[in-house]
Amino acid sequence: MAELQKDPVTRGQFLFMGVVGSLVGAVMTIPPVVFVLNPTIKTNLLGQSDIPDDWLELGSVFEIPSGEPKVYRVEFPQEQTYNGGGPLLGEDSMIQAVLVSWKEGEIPSILENGDQGSFSTSEIEELTQDLNVMSNHCAHLGCPVRWFPDRGEFLCPCHGGIYTINGGLIGGPPPQGLYKYAYEVREDGAIYVKHEFTNGEPWVV
Repeated sequence: MAELQKDPVTRGQFLFMGVVGSLVGAVMTIPPVVFVLNPTIKTNLLGQSDIPDDWLELGSVFEIPSGEPKVYRVEFPQEQTYNGGGPLLGEDSMIQAVLVSWKEGEIPSILENGDQGSFSTSEIEELTQDLNVMSNHCAHLGCPVRWFPDRGEFLCPCHGGIYTINGGLIGGPPPQGLYKYAYEVREDGAIYVKHEFTNGEPWVV
């Protein structure tokens, strides 16, 4: 009667090799997964942004009309995560429409004389408090809102969100008013903005 051939690999050795193979596979898988998810980790978990924290000039306080917003198109450069972190412009930048208006639509009396000289610190503070600098994306699902002069309101064409000239919510499904950018007014009346929001996180669109 022939002897059964003995298995050269014991059950314990087989299990050990399986565990080692799983560990090696996991170690080789983690780096590419982290690489792919890095933008999400930076934005959602660490609160970081791919857009540099730079001030960009919009225009002048003398350009903002009475009773309606002025729309500026701003090109925020993005730092491309997958090419070493260099800033990108053109097709790879984030172009946003920024809405600027006077609160309640009234031009401040400080501008009525039309003097375009330099402003004092107190005048800069007054102008800053009188301005609205807002995103044009609805706070519901990010659709771009439109200004309707006959109604004196911003309306969202997607789901009917309605906002005041100050960006305050009037009605519809949005959970809040329009997102407001961080901004500042400088001595010559120039308005500067950066990609930072003072009332919550922006919608990614």
